Amino acid sequence: MNDIWNFLQDISEGLRAAVNGVNPLPVLIIGMLIGFLQPKPDRLMLKAAAAVALSFGIQTVWPALLGRPMSFPDFQQLESIAQLFILFVFAFGIIGVLGTLKSAMKFENKKA
Repeated sequence: MNDIWNFLQDISEGLRAAVNGVNPLPVLIIGMLIGFLQPKPDRLMLKAAAAVALSFGIQTVWPALLGRPMSFPDFQQLESIAQLFILFVFAFGIIGVLGTLKSAMKFENKKA
């Protein structure tokens, strides 16, 4: 029973660290660009995955532009996997909402 409790505590600490360490700004910016530039709101999962991949790429290369060593995410850690999932859900929501909003605005312009 003690092993199960330690396992659940480790998962809880990993998820808490993931939520505290997540950086949604690159995903927000890239998701907004994709959301505004998409011709129609379909294939949201593919667009969200592209936004997250670009975000991780920017977060990896950015320190190198400032003269520091590149920081690669370690996907064997629970924190990185949880951050990837959180950012994917965030990008999916942003791109979906902006695509729907853009479609609604086009519909209102055609109706008027």
